[in-house]
Amino acid sequence: MAQNILQENLFFLTGALSRKLSKEADDAFASIGLSSSHALILVMINRDPKIQPSILAKKLHLKPSTITRLVQKLERRKLVERESKGRATAIVCTTKGNELAEDVHETWEQLLEEKEEQLGDRYVHVFAEMIENAIDTMDE
Repeated sequence: MAQNILQENLFFLTGALSRKLSKEADDAFASIGLSSSHALILVMINRDPKIQPSILAKKLHLKPSTITRLVQKLERRKLVERESKGRATAIVCTTKGNELAEDVHETWEQLLEEKEEQLGDRYVHVFAEMIENAIDTMDE
């Protein structure tokens, strides 16, 4: 009975998986002094210059205040800066941020390749799609 409750406990299992994956990603970025969250945001800003914080929050399913806190650390490291035009604020990478973003992107690619080798390419892609669909459905 106890084994079944663990096997069927979506809440615990997804939390355990999240902790494992987050640790692997955080370990990969520790050498450059970024958490995986900061690393992902840096790449997203690099790929979409002048992105607004509200768009980042929506894409990452985070609160705007969380995005502000994460971006502030990137600003302190001189990796990004905010540009204000009227009431709109956009975030752009600095030269230093653009350079680092390329290395960070390669690290993300390497992490994904390692997971594909460990779990199987198809499994990783289908699983990621299922998670994204579940998040979207729960946001409705």
